[in-house]
Amino acid sequence: MTLALFSNKTHSAIRRFVLGSFLAAAVLAGGGAAYAANGAGGTGGKPAPHQGQGKDARHPHGPKDPARLIKRFDKNGDGKLTVAELPEKAQKRFGKADTNNDGILSAEELKAHAELRLKDRAAKQKARFAKKDKNGDGFLTRDEVGEKRWERVKAADANRDGKVSADELRAAHKPPAAR
Repeated sequence: MTLALFSNKTHSAIRRFVLGSFLAAAVLAGGGAAYAANGAGGTGGKPAPHQGQGKDARHPHGPKDPARLIKRFDKNGDGKLTVAELPEKAQKRFGKADTNNDGILSAEELKAHAELRLKDRAAKQKARFAKKDKNGDGFLTRDEVGEKRWERVKAADANRDGKVSADELRAAHKPPAAR
């Protein structure tokens, strides 16, 4: 037989506090390391990782560098990227980017295509949020999303008010260096 020092409610609150403190310290430590590595907050003349550079080049946040994409896939080295030079999967994705139908994907076309995809993704996210927000108050709650999904969504509840806004979800999905 064990003797409980705290009630279940108190024990749960202590666990949340400890976990929250640990996560906050980890985020601050990671942010401080990134801050120091980038020359006290600057990028040291390098593009930010979420813009298609470095080890996070495949991260979905932000458009990739079109010039780098052209250089990477320009098989014949003529400085021009054709749809045919892309891998098969990328041909489908970037084929629509050739808006002037000249067979060459310019940096401007690639950048415009990336921006259009980001806007489309944002619109889809907004529609999904609105669909789950059954009462239209701008927040998701346990009752609206169900117990199973709430267990994942509640991590974004920054102010711990029992409801999650679209802004809280966006902030939770940003990489730590971008917050």
